[in-house]
Amino acid sequence: MKKEKQQIIRRKLSWYAIQAFTFLNGTLPLGWSYFLGRVLGRAAYFIASRHRRIALDGLAMAFPHLDNVVKKKTARDSFVFMAQSALEAICFLKNQRYLNKVCIQGEDNLKQALENGTGVIIVSAHLGNFPLMSLKLAKEGYAVNVVVRPMRDPKAGDYFQELRNTAGVKTIFSYPRKECVIGIINALRRNEIVMIQMDQNFGTGGVWVKFFGKLAATPVGPIVFAIRTKAVIVPGYISRENNGNHSIKLFPGEPIILDKDKNKMILINVINITRRIEEWVRAFPGQWGWIHRRWKSRPSEKIKKLKFKIEN
Repeated sequence: MKKEKQQIIRRKLSWYAIQAFTFLNGTLPLGWSYFLGRVLGRAAYFIASRHRRIALDGLAMAFPHLDNVVKKKTARDSFVFMAQSALEAICFLKNQRYLNKVCIQGEDNLKQALENGTGVIIVSAHLGNFPLMSLKLAKEGYAVNVVVRPMRDPKAGDYFQELRNTAGVKTIFSYPRKECVIGIINALRRNEIVMIQMDQNFGTGGVWVKFFGKLAATPVGPIVFAIRTKAVIVPGYISRENNGNHSIKLFPGEPIILDKDKNKMILINVINITRRIEEWVRAFPGQWGWIHRRWKSRPSEKIKKLKFKIEN
């Protein structure tokens, strides 16, 4: 009972915080989000010792030759960036005029992919202020669906879903799994855009491919959906530039490398996408979420014996 009470209190406090930050970011200038985010991000870096250690361990794994001072600065920058991005995203949701600060490079690649008529899967990463990608594309008139994990607090989840709906962004929840699969397939059949991130730990599912040289459990969904529906995969990411401007980069459609063995075909294509994502993170290390334990899951002995489950 004590734990349940604590959980209820935490959720109530979180809800009040969301309401307060939404109100502030909806009424104050955009610069306020950056200032407050800088303060909160730096405070979190020093207070959240566990997440700071996760970030530093991840950076040490990805960039073993990087100076410790630089690693600490990159970790701190990541904390600040995440705090600023959360506040900034709320500000953009409440004040869509700020979306003029987001430019799209490679939009012709997206248009060409949609001409195929089989839907487009934008494969991205938790890099930059990634929610702004869907907001900007929706504002430009594209039918956009985002795959998101349901929030633990249903009240907060409903609130943010309503904000996305108001901005013209459709939501597909990652579970229940069956409903998620149906939602994605239906969106692609309507020749819409589905945005999926492929850069987080996928537990015991998916395949294990090398990310910064170490095996990481990686989702295969985008590849499987592309094979099944003939949808075009368009790799893309967003990065924050100077003065609060953002740049979305959309690349030409990624052709699926075919193979008679389906498992091999999935593994090869997941490797190719993962290499792209790694390049993006290398280019903008301070804009990636290092507090996520990307290499947490390890393949079991059973998995190791299966063919085309692990990159050699």
